[in-house]
Amino acid sequence: MKSLPLDRKPSGKSTVMCGDKEVSVHSTCVFCASCAGIRVNRRVTPNPYAQAMRGSKGGFSLDEQLMDGMVLFNTVIEDKNATDIECSDDAGSGYQPISRRR
Repeated sequence: MKSLPLDRKPSGKSTVMCGDKEVSVHSTCVFCASCAGIRVNRRVTPNPYAQAMRGSKGGFSLDEQLMDGMVLFNTVIEDKNATDIECSDDAGSGYQPISRRR
């Protein structure tokens, strides 16, 4: 498990170095299978979007659960005490989507 330090831009965008390129935390990490969570001070908050995806049983509320998970992820990222993304991609292969289209 590695920690990817957040780089907060003046525009409000937060990025990390993923693989060999800089990516947006808000639009990439939230949907990445390697994202284990967000470090806030000493505590790691698990990726709420990934938890909603893993815990889903299908049905009409799945969209709502995923939206809530995404909003919660982005809310935690905006916390001024959030410092790193915990990433399980030790091989350095980069972004891997949680879900794949069939």
